[in-house]
Amino acid sequence: MKRSISLLALAILVVGTTQVFADKYGDKSHKMVINGTSTLHDWEAPLNNMKARADFSVVGTELTGLTSFWVECDVTSIKSEKGESMDEKIYEALKSEDNPKIVYNLSQVKSLTKKGSDFVLETVGTLKVAGKTVTIDMTVTAKVNANGEVMFSAEKKLKMSQFDMDRPSAMLGVIKAGDDVTVSFDVTMKKI
Repeated sequence: MKRSISLLALAILVVGTTQVFADKYGDKSHKMVINGTSTLHDWEAPLNNMKARADFSVVGTELTGLTSFWVECDVTSIKSEKGESMDEKIYEALKSEDNPKIVYNLSQVKSLTKKGSDFVLETVGTLKVAGKTVTIDMTVTAKVNANGEVMFSAEKKLKMSQFDMDRPSAMLGVIKAGDDVTVSFDVTMKKI
């Protein structure tokens, strides 16, 4: 009986200790791009102003756990290669006056597996765009650098209609953006 209690106490200590070792990280650098289509041409719009915070555990060059991940982006930092007119249409579609931020919050890590020197995370989180919050699944790849910084990258296909957005258009609707967009990002996180 004493041995069972000792093993249980040890298990509780190990689990509790694992959670304590999650460190706080902030973004060091980032690259985020939204790609879409229209009836005239494909388009690309980098998102230039982003903040990210996360709590995760790293042992050496091993990512051992991720407990939180939060990203906030300024809508008006989206700058397309098509110029100011396109940017204004994007801001209007994103309802930027009432919803100036795009926000992602991690809800759950369903799995964390190692693949070569990378770590693959199957995640669930909430994404708030244009005032509407939607739950999304996303596969994220992480790589731990020798200096302890961790780079996360992913690509996610979304639909504007998921967020009740009106697709941007021009020339009285003759040119109209497609519903499908792809968001890709690379974020390097450092301990804070």
